[in-house]
Amino acid sequence: MAASHSKKNLFIKLVPPIMRTRLSTFFLTLIAIAFNFNNYAQAQNSSSDRKAISMLNFFYTSYITEVSNGNPRTFKRNIDSIQKKYCTTTLLAKIKKKELDTDPFLKAQDSNIEFLKTLVIKKDFKKPNTYIVSYGDNNDKTTIHLVVKEQKEVFKIFDLW
Repeated sequence: MAASHSKKNLFIKLVPPIMRTRLSTFFLTLIAIAFNFNNYAQAQNSSSDRKAISMLNFFYTSYITEVSNGNPRTFKRNIDSIQKKYCTTTLLAKIKKKELDTDPFLKAQDSNIEFLKTLVIKKDFKKPNTYIVSYGDNNDKTTIHLVVKEQKEVFKIFDLW
């Protein structure tokens, strides 16, 4: 311990006060730059989050509207079109392989336009690129988790559960 204490005293003796001030200023500047970079990265993430949430809002508004009010003659074509616009081909292939009793985007067999009044979309801060969609009242609330990724400057639904 005495050796490390003497090294510190040697540093103080050898480095003139002006140099110590400059070193302190340099390290404080580095810390400030790192802090600003961190804030910039967080702002970038929140911008991406807003874009992803906006995309999910458009998707669920058009999807619920079509499922609720769809014309039987054009329903399948319109639903496929909405899914192709907002989902990755990988996700659609994965869904197609499964024989599901319910719509995976709604966790239901049908929909009601009234669901749009209770639709809530928010970021899941525990998992990257993950969002939570919910609708319904407190007694019968449906929750869907979605992973959204950017592909060719467009946000798409990559996975859901």
